[in-house]
Amino acid sequence: MAVYLRMFAAAAFTAALTAAAAAAQSGSPCPAGYQALEDSDPQAAIEAFDACLSRELYEWPVEAELRTRLGAAHLAQGEGEAALLAYNQVFSLLEANGGNTDHPLIRRNRAAAYLQTGAYEAALADLDRALAVLPDDAFTRVLQGSAFLDLERPEEAVAAFDAAVRAEPDYVSAWIGRSAAFVEMDLAENGVSDAQEAVALDPEDAGALNALCWALVNAGRAADGLEICDAAVEADPDSGAIVHSRAAALEQVGRLEEAAQLYARAYELDPDDPDLAADHERVNGG
Repeated sequence: MAVYLRMFAAAAFTAALTAAAAAAQSGSPCPAGYQALEDSDPQAAIEAFDACLSRELYEWPVEAELRTRLGAAHLAQGEGEAALLAYNQVFSLLEANGGNTDHPLIRRNRAAAYLQTGAYEAALADLDRALAVLPDDAFTRVLQGSAFLDLERPEEAVAAFDAAVRAEPDYVSAWIGRSAAFVEMDLAENGVSDAQEAVALDPEDAGALNALCWALVNAGRAADGLEICDAAVEADPDSGAIVHSRAAALEQVGRLEEAAQLYARAYELDPDDPDLAADHERVNGG
């Protein structure tokens, strides 16, 4: 699920950028942090917000706002533990001061942090509370679908991604996620159709290209997808999951030596992914 989680982190950061732009227009207590968010520089944002929070005591609503943006920057960096710490501090401030602990965007972003740390049930709990307020929020539904996928509950994942597609038909991530869920249900041709829709919406998106590559492999149609798999790797050559998909396609068409090299490369890129490790061990002997 590494590809999907990076995708969701990027979406979370995009949401943070929108909020940051609005905040910057009205003035902010930590302008360097907001400027870094607007410049799509999460590391600079982390450094700026940390500096602001270290050098000055703020009224609790301002501190909560700054820690919320800090958490979004950590999410964009894939630093789930740090993001979770930031959001837990926000919730502590809200609880201590009678604030709204069911703010849907804060619940949603903490859920993204839980997803990055592998706490899928905790993520679902936050997402349920966010969806009680914003039932048609497509990004929240995509996060919910991702949690269900990681918990090996693909039927529920399909329903969550379907809700996201209905809420926002042009949302590429929703089509990618539903494609993955269909593949997990052994409905690979449905996965192919959804992935084709994702690629049609954004032909250069690495996640969309990889979804189509993987769905075609699972449909036994790797020969039809080699160019798609190549394009996915070209779009994101350092993704272990994407390199793994291309390796699986090459193995299916009988190009075993190339496949073995790519399985090794995929494992090198992401040694903590059990699926990548298992295929590397199977083909290369570890």
